[in-house]
Amino acid sequence: MGEMAGLINRERELERLEELWRKTGPALGLLYGRRRVGKTYLLQHFLRRHHGIYFLCAESSSRENLEELLDQVRSAFPARQDATLQNYPGWRPALRLLCDLAVEKSLLVVFDEFSYLCHVETAIPSLIQAVWDKEAKGTLLKLILCGSEIGMLAALDEYGRPLHGRFDWAERYTPLDYYDSARFLIAGSPPGAGYGARDLLRAYGLFGGGGRYLDAIDPTQPLSKNAFRLLLAPSGMLHREGENLIRQERDIRDYSSYNAILGAIASGATELGEITNQSHVDKPTVLRCLERLQQLRWVEHEKPFEEPDRRGVYRLRDNLLKSWYRFVFKNRSALQMAPPEAAWAELLAPGLDDYMGSQIFEAVCAQHLARFASAYSLPLVMEMGRWWSRNSEVELDLVARLSDDSYLFGECKWAVSAVDADELGRLKHKVQRVPHGRWQAAPRYVLFSAGGFTQRLIELAEEQGAMLVGPGDLFRGLPVPA
Repeated sequence: MGEMAGLINRERELERLEELWRKTGPALGLLYGRRRVGKTYLLQHFLRRHHGIYFLCAESSSRENLEELLDQVRSAFPARQDATLQNYPGWRPALRLLCDLAVEKSLLVVFDEFSYLCHVETAIPSLIQAVWDKEAKGTLLKLILCGSEIGMLAALDEYGRPLHGRFDWAERYTPLDYYDSARFLIAGSPPGAGYGARDLLRAYGLFGGGGRYLDAIDPTQPLSKNAFRLLLAPSGMLHREGENLIRQERDIRDYSSYNAILGAIASGATELGEITNQSHVDKPTVLRCLERLQQLRWVEHEKPFEEPDRRGVYRLRDNLLKSWYRFVFKNRSALQMAPPEAAWAELLAPGLDDYMGSQIFEAVCAQHLARFASAYSLPLVMEMGRWWSRNSEVELDLVARLSDDSYLFGECKWAVSAVDADELGRLKHKVQRVPHGRWQAAPRYVLFSAGGFTQRLIELAEEQGAMLVGPGDLFRGLPVPA
């Protein structure tokens, strides 16, 4: 992949980094997010623009980490060969050294995988606080703390912690959406080649929007080969990714319970009782694990749209976690033996369309509407979600409240063939059965279909003012092969 492919739609983060760089005086930043989402790529890209030091903390001793930092100082400042352990034997002197180096001109310093250092030098946040409140004043030091241990990094700015209130910028780095994931893959494809719309969506469904995941995909090869090479093969880069993400959070010890709960949700269990039964984990433990998983934003507790007092359902938020627990975790024994063709054909492909329809496509449609509402001459989308009746007889894939207080209702069909006119009638009938009268005052309708629409439906939608969004529309503006 080309360099800029990895920075698709990261203009906002780059601008925040530039603001830190331009700030008069010292600036402290915090960037965290799950593994392989592209944090390091962003920071290294920014470091190439500006004078700085990149320090990758290691799962090693405090002394070895300090020695590595001093090595990086000597590399960036050849005149400072005095930056040795003999002259700077502790973290406080080393942090003062960074301040000294930033007196006359700005200096960017990145501490990557900062949680590793925190585990072996527990006082490091307090030491940074002390230096920040004293020696850093009057300097041009720009220090960014970065890492993948989400719980620990997010807690750095919590009330009562040493660094609380000192960050000029603190942000969670999230994966790309379906559209920018497609842009990433298209950037790595030969002109006029690459995946069509359905395979771009399948790739997003299987791998999500993490920069390192997308960069590993070879869009000149069939999706089946990429899925086996990266996900299904025991030697694949992502074959153990689900459990690796859990183990990244060091406060999580009960891996078996978390695996069982995530596996149950990925297999379709959404209510607390279903998750408890399918995971074979006792209810108090399930509740405790679900709370932690929601803090990590790996699981969401979704309520029916505009009904916050109703009982909700639990859903996985991250596509790579969804696909890993759906196709790898439950098949891990068989995958040790299966040939590549059989692994795809028998263990993944038969369930792929159901997976896309039940786990992925609705979110893609919501992302599309949030991104392109103005292209359809819609008022601003204020809120959006799903709705289902108490008896689950009526389910709406998408409900959106618009800025003119009207409501938009959508149906999302991961269809292989063209959707016919009956679907529009069924959607309208569902809306008529909704108990909220305010929703029905001036309803708008949209049908999404990955398989397109029949001519009869196209004509009917035009007559009735309904929106139709097909596979080509999902990737409007992108050179996606037909």
